This record gives sequence, structure tokens and C-alpha cells, in this order.
Amino acid sequence: MKKMLHILATALLVVPMLASAHGPTRQEVEQKITINASPDKVWAMVKDFGGLHNWHPAVASTELKDEKTRVLTLAADGNPTITEELIKSDDDKMMVNYKITDMSVVKTITFNSKDTPYYTLPVSTYKAWLTVKPAGTGSEVIWKAKFYRSFMDNPPTPEGQSDEDAVNAITGVFTSGLQNLKTIMEK
Repeated sequence: MKKMLHILATALLVVPMLASAHGPTRQEVEQKITINASPDKVWAMVKDFGGLHNWHPAVASTELKDEKTRVLTLAADGNPTITEELIKSDDDKMMVNYKITDMSVVKTITFNSKDTPYYTLPVSTYKAWLTVKPAGTGSEVIWKAKFYRSFMDNPPTPEGQSDEDAVNAITGVFTSGLQNLKTIMEK
């Protein structure tokens, strides 16, 4: 019995330490917006993989490298870029699936004696879906992404590189994009 209590006490001490000493965990952001425009009209705008700059206010330009690869140049200091690959575009389901394959390094800092890059967005292994669905007489657009923070080491994390920072960055991207899409589609 004493041995069992000792094992239990040890486990109770070790488990919290293990839980706090982990690397990044997979994050997810999903946002929806209702647009007073037909699904076909909204889908025509959303599915244009080379036209994100036409409705997302943070994107200054979109360059198609081929039919499945686009380079987004952002309207921000230094014009950072994000390269994305189209995984699937489905007209029947009105769904686009894509992933980020590369991003500009906007700065590098030394953190815990290591050079730590700050990318255009503080995310890695980012994969997203944009879907358009009928909603009453209009449309519902759903933008969903799964990703990890870009800083892959155990905590502590550098400023701006936490799970929360990654979620906030993607939430901001989605909010501004969907709001502007709604404004453009409802003109």
C-alpha cells in the first residue's frame, strides 16, 4: 500500500510538469458570415484562387505561379509574402481547400541563445477551407483553418509567437477578409 501511494504521489507531481513542458498544440479558427448575395455570385469571387486581392484588404496583389500556387504580397511594411498551394477546389460543394507552403521572414531575434525567425504570420502547417452555402435568400461563407504556432520549441515563447498570438493573427485575417467580402458582395 505504501508503494502504491508513493507511485500515485510521484505521478501527481510529474503529470503537471509534463503538461506545462510541451511544444505547440494544434489550433483551429472558424468564422462565418452571412452575405446578402446569391451563393453563385459569392462563390465566383471566393473560388478565384488568383483573385484574393480583389476582396481581402490585407492583400496588395496575388501572383499565380501556376494554377495551384499563388504568392500573396501583403499591404504591410516591407511587403511580406505568403505562398499558398491549392489542394482542392470543388464547384459542387462550393469549397476551396489550400495550405501555406512558405512565408517571408519579417525579422529575426535571438531568443534563448537561438536565432528565432518571425514569419509573415506566426503559424506553421496551416491548412484552410473556404466554403459558400445557401442561407435564406443569400449566402453563408465559412472560413476555417487548422495550424500550429510558428515557434516550435517548448515554452516560454518569444513575444508574439504563442498559441494565442497565432489564433489572434488568423482570427484577424478571417474577420477583415470576410467583412470586406460582405461589403463588396452587397454593393
